Amino acid sequence: MPIAAPIGDGIFQIPVPITDNPLGHTLVYAMESPGGLVLVDAGWDDENGWNGLQQGLADIGHSVQDVEGVVLTHFHPDHVGLCGRVREASGAWIAMHEADYAMFDGMVTPRDSAWMSGQRENVLRAGASQEEAAPFGVAAGDPPTTAASTPDRTLADDEVVPLAGRGLRVVYTPGHTPGHVCFYLEDADVMFTGDHVLQKTTPHVGNFVYPLEERDALAEFMDSLRRVQSMDVTRGLGAHGIPLDNVAGRAGELLDHHEERLSLLVDAFGDEQLTLWQAASRMKWYKPWDAIAPLGKSMALSEAAAHVRHLVARDEIAQVPGTEPVRFARTR
Repeated sequence: MPIAAPIGDGIFQIPVPITDNPLGHTLVYAMESPGGLVLVDAGWDDENGWNGLQQGLADIGHSVQDVEGVVLTHFHPDHVGLCGRVREASGAWIAMHEADYAMFDGMVTPRDSAWMSGQRENVLRAGASQEEAAPFGVAAGDPPTTAASTPDRTLADDEVVPLAGRGLRVVYTPGHTPGHVCFYLEDADVMFTGDHVLQKTTPHVGNFVYPLEERDALAEFMDSLRRVQSMDVTRGLGAHGIPLDNVAGRAGELLDHHEERLSLLVDAFGDEQLTLWQAASRMKWYKPWDAIAPLGKSMALSEAAAHVRHLVARDEIAQVPGTEPVRFARTR
């Protein structure tokens, strides 16, 4: 695990651990601001994460009390989780794009019996059998963070967040989430890419709405990749992995990856009518479909749904009328 350290251009990098998660940590970035420090993201909300953030700030000669504000790339808990503790300790403001602000309440919904039943019903709508859906939503637990981390400011595209003698420009990049943003430090030609463009990982795209959500998340993501690509940014600092030395080039690789996946998915339909569950099971994942745990299957299923949704928009796949659960088929 990397240690907190200055990484040039007045930027400090702080790895905040994510307990029992293969990602290992979220990379939080700190820069001097008129009132102390501004953080890009905050990290996972548990004692391990909180201790990691506090120790990281101490390692760079600061404390959590120095934090003036936190700008969030998106609403996921490994980014927003510690905001409540930071605000309680320092009085910091918390800012997020308004499209993700609307998603926050769902993340802090109690994991009660109604929530668990909803998880299973959602998977059944995607075409899973009762047996396949049984493992979903079977364990109650606390949500990954609480309402204490709710942002109190919203961010708009092209808005500039004041830093010490310079500014951090908001670049709206929906796709991974509806309100994902990157932050561009223009004087250093550095972009904080959150989960939008990462050195190794292909960010998850899609929401958990079946059979299809109205939003074409994959189209948004690909358009956002093209926007970042057109900015020709040299250095990218993501929330996970090592820095990028060619953000535009990596954005192009991600575009190619999804075009290939779309083509393979069309081929996987053949002449059959498939549910979303069946379509997902035919896609290539990090391990065979039957070996993927329920949480992994949920992520894969929503990713598959985003790809099917985009193929419907391209008129390459169509919903078959009168089918329940909903099935899809090639149009040509």
